[in-house]
Amino acid sequence: MRYDGVQDLGWKAVQSWHLVDLQDYSCTEWMLWRPVNRLNSPVSRSFRLRMTSTVSTKSAKRLDHLDKSGTVFAEMTGLAIKHNAVNLGQGFPTLPVPKFIRDAAANAVANECMTHQYTRSEGHPRLVQALSKFYADKIGRTLNPLTEIVTTVGATEAIYVTMQALLSPGDEVILMQPYYDSYPAAVRLSGGVPVVVDLAPPKGKAAVTSAEWKLDMEALRKAVTGRTKAVFLNNPHNPVGKVWTREELMEVAKIAEEKDLVVIADEVYETLVFSDSPAPMIKFASLPNMFSRTITLGSIGKMFGVTGWKIGWCLGPADLIRSVWMIHQFSTFAVVTPLQEAAAASLEAACSPDAAFFAQTRATYEAHRDLLLRVLAERGGLTPTKPHGGYFVMADTSALEAFLPGAEESGETRRDFRACRFMTTEMGVTAIPPSAFYERVPGAGGDVPGRHARFAFCKGKDLIEGAGERFEAFFKGDKSKRQKI
Repeated sequence: MRYDGVQDLGWKAVQSWHLVDLQDYSCTEWMLWRPVNRLNSPVSRSFRLRMTSTVSTKSAKRLDHLDKSGTVFAEMTGLAIKHNAVNLGQGFPTLPVPKFIRDAAANAVANECMTHQYTRSEGHPRLVQALSKFYADKIGRTLNPLTEIVTTVGATEAIYVTMQALLSPGDEVILMQPYYDSYPAAVRLSGGVPVVVDLAPPKGKAAVTSAEWKLDMEALRKAVTGRTKAVFLNNPHNPVGKVWTREELMEVAKIAEEKDLVVIADEVYETLVFSDSPAPMIKFASLPNMFSRTITLGSIGKMFGVTGWKIGWCLGPADLIRSVWMIHQFSTFAVVTPLQEAAAASLEAACSPDAAFFAQTRATYEAHRDLLLRVLAERGGLTPTKPHGGYFVMADTSALEAFLPGAEESGETRRDFRACRFMTTEMGVTAIPPSAFYERVPGAGGDVPGRHARFAFCKGKDLIEGAGERFEAFFKGDKSKRQKI
């Protein structure tokens, strides 16, 4: 790793800048960008950190399962920057963080001593107590804050340490594709084997809402073998936005109980279930007999729109949580103390009797979702699926078929990658190709990933409107305007 062009920049000079990932051919550059009115406008003098993508020949064989060039997010964000596209790909919010949350962080670091030191490895005392109180009515029991909660460096570490704690070599874990791409990586790095089943829209037509994406329960049952240890269930679902009904959850619970499976309930979007959802948010651990076999994952980043804080957690029975902590103590040991303190203060404030934070946040995200749905359908010519929760919209891009380069011409067989690259370079709008959320084998998911793209609506309205302007400029044939919007 080498550093070039590094300037001595004080905190006041960089505190309002935003960090964006840029991948360009053989290297990944991390650049600081100042948020200004013009979309994706770079700071003239950037702090750059170059990292080679070459992997050592001395690396462990388990790295063979990973893509050495990095994630699809790095590629698409780099392409967006190169072509000055409106980036609706990566799921980090660009909405203002409320003052009470910013004040909580400022107050936490203003302390002269203790919040700057290691805190309890299992979780900062004030935060685990706040989490126990927050979840009492949602899970139907009061969690012991000292034994049934462990905090982690974001939900991604929670996924990783949970897999490390549960899996022996050859153990199988069932994943529902499309999935968050950390799931199979964590399984394989832990010596496990991912086994996939499809969460799929109706055959032969685009889904109107995320509720139409269904899991074949018989396929789930048949996927269980004598080596199956666990199953992941993401609710609300990323990237589909599906909010699972009680009936669907009970069917999964029945199989888990019959086959003695641990359920990893990834519920990081739990506070973002919208008013038109056909089902409320139901914690999987609240179902009959499920608490003892469920590890629930959560995230302050998604709950408060502060993904850079990287504060997550695992909730569950004391024996499972102890196993998770045994790995956590030798990976990160503890999570950053002042931000755990700030997370606790923010959660306490958001749950106070006169607070309306969660309701207001849901309403804001729902309005941004509806705006993006209109932009995609009316100005982009796409067929979006209305999500009932989360950050993302899956949209059918079949209407762009006549514009897309062929597989031979582009050298790319994956249609969704061709579509997303085309939208970025020619239409000026960036989305994520969802085949990245499927197994990397030919035919995974059938034609579903190929004809879809994932767009994020956790963005400012100006950015979403900007995407609409780019779409309109493309269809009017005004390429010069597309680059100036």
